[in-house]
Amino acid sequence: MGSEWKELTIEELKAKYKGSIAMGPFGSRIKAENFVREGIPIIKGGNLHGAVLLDKNFDFLTVEKAEELKSSQAFRRDLVITHRGTIGQVSIIPENSKFSKYIVSQSQLKVTLNEDLVDPFFVNYFFQSHIGQHRLLANASQVGVPAIAKASTSVKEILVSIPPLPEQKSIAHILGSLDDKIELNRRMNATLESMAQALFKSWFVDFDPVIDNALVTGNPIPEEFSERAETRRKALIDGTANRETAKQFPASFKLTEELGWIPEGWEVEELGKLAQNIREGVDPKTIPEETPYVGLEHIDKQSFSLSRWGVATDIDSHKSYFSSEDFLFGKLRPYFHKVCQVNSDGICSTDILVIRQRYAEDAGYVGCQIFEPEFVEYANLRSTGTRMPRASWKDMAKYEIACPPQSLRKVFNIQVKHIREKCAKAVAENQTLNKLRDTLLPKLISGELRIPKVEKLVKKILE
Repeated sequence: MGSEWKELTIEELKAKYKGSIAMGPFGSRIKAENFVREGIPIIKGGNLHGAVLLDKNFDFLTVEKAEELKSSQAFRRDLVITHRGTIGQVSIIPENSKFSKYIVSQSQLKVTLNEDLVDPFFVNYFFQSHIGQHRLLANASQVGVPAIAKASTSVKEILVSIPPLPEQKSIAHILGSLDDKIELNRRMNATLESMAQALFKSWFVDFDPVIDNALVTGNPIPEEFSERAETRRKALIDGTANRETAKQFPASFKLTEELGWIPEGWEVEELGKLAQNIREGVDPKTIPEETPYVGLEHIDKQSFSLSRWGVATDIDSHKSYFSSEDFLFGKLRPYFHKVCQVNSDGICSTDILVIRQRYAEDAGYVGCQIFEPEFVEYANLRSTGTRMPRASWKDMAKYEIACPPQSLRKVFNIQVKHIREKCAKAVAENQTLNKLRDTLLPKLISGELRIPKVEKLVKKILE
């Protein structure tokens, strides 16, 4: 550590105004009726899965209610720390965040720093390091719900080793450039996944190509598709309808007892005809320590690609085995929205169903089918149990679908496979970048590495 580095407490580094360190509101101050569809977002533990705030999946409060909780408001460049529950979580609200104002939950506190003394991004990375985590958790209690005792006071007393401000900014920039690339890859994957799901909905839920063909040939269109038909009529007029794709679809509908109107030539089938639940249990004594392990906590809400996982070290209970390209479905309510496809063999929690397509060419179709909100709701309505309701594959396999010919499912799978390969490549790159960042982090924070040399290395890697 350089001679110019100092050790100052968070109390000495915080902004010099009242409320620069503030706890989230008591639970009784936020009730179910306070939640709205849009407004001021509430930051929860699920938003703190890395150095930077995960800016999605929020609950919202009205602007008026947020003003009542003014002392618990957090802004860009503030640090948010979990002091109860999944303790050790620390993230910064970035300058390009979706919202300019947030409310921290009752399990968190926010810290606003004095930027004349310290760069908040540097302090954020300090808390990601082993020494930062050690100091943050020094007063943690594991009795009952894990918590940091006297959270506000404990955080204020944490010592941070800080170099001169220009050096802080350089260190934060090096680590931040790696996190920026990781986030860029994550957003790219989210876009690709939404493209795959939009294509599935267009082909197999809205039946757009069938409606297009019916409009062109003059065939009757069922009343329930009249609104969609108007949308497709405009697409045909402005040339955005894909007429080449539509050649693979029929030009009329037929009425079925089970699902109503479906495309001519398609059949009503149960999902179980195309997919199966793999029940291969694994004794923890036989699991190599470095085996990838997936729990519910690793699967992001509404994210088709699995981007993070743990390892089987210290696993002491039976798990389920999965193979590359299987689908994982969280079977505990309210985790039915947790669906992903895996890229390697591994093990997962028994609270996760392992679903595998029966035919290789159905991988994309099956994956998008179980990701559809209608299927998630179907599983939700059929979950059983009082304390921890869970879904049964026996019930899920009976889910009825308008099943297209295998040739069309194969065409769809080819398109989705290209998307999945791009996503897998980005996930692999992120794993490499994560390892590099985690290697550099403690050495930069401690002053062990020379900054100019590391800057050149990282710049070259990111080119």
